[in-house]
Amino acid sequence: MNLSDTDRLDILELLARADNAASRRDATAYVSYFTEDGVLEGAKGEYRGRMALAEAVSPIWASEGTASAHLTLNVVIDPVEGQPDRATATSTLVILDIASLVGTASPISIRTTSTIVQQVVKVGQTWQIARRSVSEG
Repeated sequence: MNLSDTDRLDILELLARADNAASRRDATAYVSYFTEDGVLEGAKGEYRGRMALAEAVSPIWASEGTASAHLTLNVVIDPVEGQPDRATATSTLVILDIASLVGTASPISIRTTSTIVQQVVKVGQTWQIARRSVSEG
């Protein structure tokens, strides 16, 4: 089964918007890209539901330093067999320390890289993240 080009582009935009919200430290926008019962899991714990996600992400982002950029790279989208409203998106996330852009002397540097596996689901006409699994390194 194949996803339409429109679905693939919508999924790519969903992931970009979520990571853009993370770079801006906008928890409200970030969690809006998840389903109501969405899950974020990784080395920093497992969080279920938008309220738990909103409470969890600020301390996670704070651990990245004063300013960071979340870059989603090399996204591969695979449809889920027999479920046209579901897909898996696997990507590399690069987090840059960009404190130098906001006034400190430190150069831009790579803070960390992670493999991200996201289960996405189409709710009505909108794709949302049902599960985001973060593997460091």
